[in-house]
Amino acid sequence: MDKNTANSDAVDSSKPNGPPEQTSQVMAKHTPKPSKKQAKKARKGEKAQTKKKLAPHKKKQSHKHGRPLVGPASKKALSKLPPQVSSEAQSRPPSEVPKLVMDVQVHRLRFLKLHPKAIMAMASTPAHFSTGNSDQRSPAPARLAISRQGGSVELLSPQDRWVSVGHIPGVRGREVDALVWVCGRRGKDGMKGEDEVVQSSSLGSQLSHATRLVDDQRRLFGCSRDGTIFELDFAKKRQKGVIGSGGGAVFCLASMSSRGNHGSGSNVGSGGYFAAGCEDGTVKIYSAFGSDGRETTSGMPELVATLPGAGDAILSLAWVPGQSASDDGGMGGSVIFAGVADGTIRRFDCTTAVTTGPISTGTILAPLRGSAYTSYRWKSTLRMTVENRGLRESTKVWVLKALSDGTVISGDSLGHVQMWDGQSGTMTQTFDHNESGADVLCLAVSEDENKIFASGVDSSVRCIQRQRLPSTDAGGATPRNAMFDSTPFRNWISSTSHRKHSHDVRALAICHKDTSKSSEPLELLVSGSDDTRICTYIAKDFKSSRPRIWYNWPTLSPISASRKQRLLAVTRDTGIDLFRLTSPAMVHPLKNLNPETRDENKCLVKTISIQSPFNLTCSVISDDGKFLAASDAVSLYVFSLEIEDEDGVTDVHPKQLDLPWECKHPGTALRFDDRGRLICATSNGPINILQISPASKTDSSGGTSYQVSLDHIFKEHLMDWSASSHHFPVVCLDLSSDGTWFAAGRFSSGKGAVHVFTLSTNEDGRYRHWWSLPKMDAPTTCIKFLGGEIVESSLAVGCSNNEFYIYNLGRRSLSHWSNDMGLPLLKSLPKELTSRSEPVARIVSNSATPQRFILGSHGYFCAVDLDQPVPERSSMFPPDHLRAKRLQLIKEDDATMFCPPPGKKSKSNHARETSTNFTICLRYSEILFQDFIAENEMVIVEQPWMSILEELPDALARRVYGS
Repeated sequence: MDKNTANSDAVDSSKPNGPPEQTSQVMAKHTPKPSKKQAKKARKGEKAQTKKKLAPHKKKQSHKHGRPLVGPASKKALSKLPPQVSSEAQSRPPSEVPKLVMDVQVHRLRFLKLHPKAIMAMASTPAHFSTGNSDQRSPAPARLAISRQGGSVELLSPQDRWVSVGHIPGVRGREVDALVWVCGRRGKDGMKGEDEVVQSSSLGSQLSHATRLVDDQRRLFGCSRDGTIFELDFAKKRQKGVIGSGGGAVFCLASMSSRGNHGSGSNVGSGGYFAAGCEDGTVKIYSAFGSDGRETTSGMPELVATLPGAGDAILSLAWVPGQSASDDGGMGGSVIFAGVADGTIRRFDCTTAVTTGPISTGTILAPLRGSAYTSYRWKSTLRMTVENRGLRESTKVWVLKALSDGTVISGDSLGHVQMWDGQSGTMTQTFDHNESGADVLCLAVSEDENKIFASGVDSSVRCIQRQRLPSTDAGGATPRNAMFDSTPFRNWISSTSHRKHSHDVRALAICHKDTSKSSEPLELLVSGSDDTRICTYIAKDFKSSRPRIWYNWPTLSPISASRKQRLLAVTRDTGIDLFRLTSPAMVHPLKNLNPETRDENKCLVKTISIQSPFNLTCSVISDDGKFLAASDAVSLYVFSLEIEDEDGVTDVHPKQLDLPWECKHPGTALRFDDRGRLICATSNGPINILQISPASKTDSSGGTSYQVSLDHIFKEHLMDWSASSHHFPVVCLDLSSDGTWFAAGRFSSGKGAVHVFTLSTNEDGRYRHWWSLPKMDAPTTCIKFLGGEIVESSLAVGCSNNEFYIYNLGRRSLSHWSNDMGLPLLKSLPKELTSRSEPVARIVSNSATPQRFILGSHGYFCAVDLDQPVPERSSMFPPDHLRAKRLQLIKEDDATMFCPPPGKKSKSNHARETSTNFTICLRYSEILFQDFIAENEMVIVEQPWMSILEELPDALARRVYGS
């Protein structure tokens, strides 16, 4: 199918040459296929007859690489047959009439070019955090931050099927080249008071308090080549505390808490410092926290030290914390290794001294009791030179990693992974990552520091493993050849590699995921590439386990629809594109699923550009098409739309409305109702209700002018923010069809994740906070009101584990359907739905069937009928689809996919054949938007993966065996 066409087709269960009576069915049961024995006998008979007709020298060509000897008959072959035979072959009635699940018209759009961007950098949260007395595993959920081309940064949750829980659109023209997590801590007095509070509380409040404490300590910082350093605030979806480096472009960041610093002792790696490598050859150290463990007084990172210059740009950094016993978070005795553009690796040591007088620059002061201060002074102590193989240009050290035993690992522009002795500066081992000498851009180290993972321009991810320690004899004595020191030298061996990416791999990270079968979390290696995808590997079993690819489509759709005007508003970084759908009168009944194509230029109506230094956060168009709202990180924009339709040509004239100061707060989620009100969930927390009404004066062009006023502010939902949700804003808004209810949701599983409000429907009505939904088993991903004017309104909430709950708003409780299913609901739903790797991203409903709705994801959607019983197994549509045949399920303990053994019969085969409820449709994939534009008329927007590959630059040319 051409990527520049839009398809308006009626989806059914028949094949392209199927009977015409099935052309209006969306999902139906297929006719039963012949058994395996019958098909096998038929194939053997055909093969025997074919062999008799073949010449002896032709028989040898009938292997698996040759052409098939027997194939399906074509239309031309059928036309040449006798009339009786051809009529019988073409008019065989199906043995069973298929059962309808849905009967809707589908508009299939595949040309909107909503391509994800290339991955630039990644950083995972440390697995450990430091309290006042010990270093223990973090109770807060693990997060993975990803920066993409264009300046956007995403926050993924490995525990929740890698769903995106936070997103920052970024600043136009500012790429985020490096990311680092900084973990600070409070002073001794503050930690003591907090420990007393935790010990005096219950177990549940202890965990909640510890989670909030760790979340407050974890802060994410980024840098750019425009010379800026900033903090990434996912609550407000913007960069804050932006400062200039004073040393030109910033290429790399490092902190002492990058890998958790396991086993280094208490207080180590938690001082709240991070280092930045600059273009002028200096390494600058910044403090992210004040003396009380909170933000600095200025709200920006504060420069505390500048290391001696190296003479050329700093391309990579690695920071090893020290073993200082003072309250400095590991600063005393720490070591920084810097990769310089001149082909050298520099070592900087931090020494401590107690002083009472004036000090020189380049030192860090820590107050002691009395008037004395501890001075930390940095000094360049070692220089290691990387070979250049006789080239004129110096070898670039793109990445550095430092181990706790003093070993330094480097990846350079010659494709080498080299091990260095950090004490003497000698190179101990070197490995060629690839045969073509392509650059090594990223490295990752396992938690036990026995495995190193490397990748770069050559997209293979290679594992270099350290030799095991020699085993002891029965008496416990060490073998004769073993080293006598506590950390004997062990050689590194290149073990294996995987190639799952098609383009350059720019980032590697180690993250952890909790499993139900083990108390220890599962250690995963994550790779990010220019092909926009991430891939996960099991670090412990890297050689034998199969990697898993995750496409990471956006959880929130960038598309909104105007049903009355049949317009689609697509949010871009710099503006909004408006597309017009075909009117119902122009859609003719289709035969044999032949799509009606539309030209992209005819579908595109208008492009509204917004002049702002920031990328757009969200946008929405009203249902009647009169208004359009958009927001970036600093302001809200509202437009009135005048639509002209002459001779089948549609044109839109936008006009920006003037907003009062109290209405300009930027939003994280927007929604219009039918009464000219805009619901704006602001980045500061409150939800504003803006009233758009006609002005008394008309504009100069003769059109209608509008004025905007602040009608109401909701703050009740801010009272019960849970520990796991206070960092995430409201991103989901939905309105009931009668306009009396609206709900707001954020990514959280605790109480306060979803709130329900009432809207005034007349002049005497009033706004009211109605209900805060109770805690759920998994974080919320989508919300949707069901019912309407005929059926009582209820709220459906989808979760990241693919379960959903339905709440009765009048009783403020679960609906009868959810109560009958039992809690937890996950055990009562079909495994084909709950075990899928892609979480539920949307819930859509058809006004013609209020008791039915669709659970939609990026690779499938599931039709649910509340009036029918829930089957044990879900049916797949089409049943002969490749993904339906594989029926892959998620394995909890290794985060990979496995297939059930072939030929294994299910106990619920009869239920599967008789029930059509919870049927999963696999016809569509890469779904970015799905909703009903009218009764029995649905719009599906897809982004084919092949069109994304066509837009990517050329990958590294490598030799292929046999070519």
